[in-house]
Amino acid sequence: MDFKSIMSLFREDDWSGELVEKLDEMLALSGRMFTYAIGVVIDGTNDADPDVELFGRDKRINKLMRKVRRRLVSRLSLGSHSEEVPTALIFMNAVKDAERIGDYVKNVYEIADLHGENPDRDLYRQWLGERAERISALIEATREAFVASDEENAARVIADARKMSKECEAAIREITEWPGNVRDAVCLVLGLRFYKRIVSHLSNIATTVVMPVDLLDFHDEPDA
Repeated sequence: MDFKSIMSLFREDDWSGELVEKLDEMLALSGRMFTYAIGVVIDGTNDADPDVELFGRDKRINKLMRKVRRRLVSRLSLGSHSEEVPTALIFMNAVKDAERIGDYVKNVYEIADLHGENPDRDLYRQWLGERAERISALIEATREAFVASDEENAARVIADARKMSKECEAAIREITEWPGNVRDAVCLVLGLRFYKRIVSHLSNIATTVVMPVDLLDFHDEPDA
């Protein structure tokens, strides 16, 4: 079977636009959740309304994922759209990645309950602050790449995500050898690990733009 890219698939059907909009909304919500979470964890921003700013948005993300899945099943169950199976597979993968990003953002937020009443904010900014800004930018770049089927932008997302993943892993190893207190070390390692998972899922979404369906999520592995 000749697997096609998401760009060629979207050019050939007229029903995927609504699904693109839903996935874009999922990423936009994750971006706003992430901004709220890192504000609380890194800068000590007042945790004023997590039910709306964080958990309410996560529920919306879950609802959107279910809507996309129902739409896909409904479309394919008509029986005359077998040629659209690749498109369905793309969205099934992408919405699951988008949903997982929201979950990891919640994990980042939970670090605030672990680092005590008076954490060293400069320490958290040092290890998590600049990387948080890059992740926020990466979320927006992933949205733009997916909505526009922009292969160049998607390739940059993949490359940047891969670089950040390696940086996070290196930072984790460095922290395991430092003389600081255990509480801070645990919180920072957790934050970096959650960062790594977020960028991995962003990279997976970007692969839908540049890779054929059978290689989704395996952009860095040689073809067998």
